Amino acid sequence: MAREPQQHASQRPGRDTDEFARLMQQGTVDVRQTTARKRRSPIVGKIALGLAVVSAAVDASAFAVFMGGDSEFAFGICFVVVFLTLIAAVLGFVAAVGGLGRWYGAIGVVVAFFANPVILIVILVFVAPEVLTGMGA
Repeated sequence: MAREPQQHASQRPGRDTDEFARLMQQGTVDVRQTTARKRRSPIVGKIALGLAVVSAAVDASAFAVFMGGDSEFAFGICFVVVFLTLIAAVLGFVAAVGGLGRWYGAIGVVVAFFANPVILIVILVFVAPEVLTGMGA
């Protein structure tokens, strides 16, 4: 019986690339090159968290202005804080879903939710409605 000579891996039709020949000679595959992923920057999540914390601080100052008696100015500040918390929540959601500072974004969404004046009033109505009766007087 006549045996055909074995062909080298680099001589097979359709597989004569240099990379394949190198891998066959080494007998291993370098997984470091295929799994090396670029890390995404967490800056979006950090911005969302920072904006949520700033919104909470501005909301607290609006509450202090309201307790001082200037309800119109406090209402204006709260109007701005509503939009700041909305922006912080959207940025935090994008960061959490997109992997751009996942934990910063998730915490930013929670802080922005509780810093929103509308949410605070709803919570206050359900938890302690007796507090609201003395606020307007």
